[in-house]
Amino acid sequence: MKNLCLAIIALLVTNSASAYATYEPPIKQETSLFGQLLNQFEQVDVAKKDVADVVQTFGKPLVISFPCNSNDTNNFVVAVVTTRLARFDETQVHEDQVIGGTYTWNCLVTTEAGKVTLQCNNELRLNSDILLNGTGVDPAVHQVENEVVLYHEFLHGQLMIDAIKSLGTWRQEICNKTPQQEIDYTYADPDHKIINPLQSKFASELMEEKGDEVITKSILPNETQNGYFATTVFKISDYPQFRNGGEVTLRAVNMDDTGFGSANNIVFLNGTLVDKTEPGIAWFYIYSNQTSKTPQYSSNPLWAKRVAGLWANGHAADSDFYNMVQNLTGEQPANGEASGEKAIPGWIKNTASWWFEGKIDDATFLHLIQYLVSNRIIS
Repeated sequence: MKNLCLAIIALLVTNSASAYATYEPPIKQETSLFGQLLNQFEQVDVAKKDVADVVQTFGKPLVISFPCNSNDTNNFVVAVVTTRLARFDETQVHEDQVIGGTYTWNCLVTTEAGKVTLQCNNELRLNSDILLNGTGVDPAVHQVENEVVLYHEFLHGQLMIDAIKSLGTWRQEICNKTPQQEIDYTYADPDHKIINPLQSKFASELMEEKGDEVITKSILPNETQNGYFATTVFKISDYPQFRNGGEVTLRAVNMDDTGFGSANNIVFLNGTLVDKTEPGIAWFYIYSNQTSKTPQYSSNPLWAKRVAGLWANGHAADSDFYNMVQNLTGEQPANGEASGEKAIPGWIKNTASWWFEGKIDDATFLHLIQYLVSNRIIS
């Protein structure tokens, strides 16, 4: 497994909301992307939750009606659900996160003579700038990720539809709703407590079809120290199919300053929770990449290791670190000190310290530095 490459990629998350807003039609690029993803999604033959109801709403309205009990406040409910593709709204992108898509429930609710009517004109948005960007990973893996994003958004619609169709709490609430009360949209799972396990399983099924793997790691708030965590994830030896070389790509939600590497057959992860009261989830995509090559380095790692250790412990300047990177990779990263910008992610100091202390091997650190420079993460 000496050729296993570890790549850190930006967060890719999805959102759901219930709101009222002016509709903006999608741009041509978004329409084309949705058509391609939907066509591929419908051809996927792996185990997943049935989302046929929400998919139907893109073509024709889904009408759900049911009578209430005789002692309820209302006597009849009709829900008409449609979904349309809308232009991606960049204002919904939160700081330090990359939004892959959103699904919004927009229901106009009226009550007349005991009849409650929900006219739901829902909207799906896809961030084509993100989904059409390969982000430096294998194209087949990126395609899996895009299918997972679409499935995730469909689930926000389907789970709410399930609640409307089921003989359960939601029906009791709507049958006893007064005109002043709000509709409960939590069944769409905005906190992803139901969706995250479903999308993890879906991603695993898609990757296994290709002979690859997905490993899911959850970090609970009580497993951190004021939000910071460092943990082992898996043993490389458990995946012998990658002994001739492979790559690992990290995707995560509610995590920041993430870093990961390998030492003594163990892959580890460190970082901080963005929201310290909520769990973080990391997905590790492990896949073969026949075109990957071991980077060539032009300097003695022993000298570089000493510089890394001094820099990590505050005894060397950032300029020394940049010089070390240039000597290792043969590439010249831009020095951020001149512009006053923070050009080196803080977690790299932890990784440099681990390398200096022998907690991770030379190949892991050198592959990481090569990746950071190639993808302008060090800039």
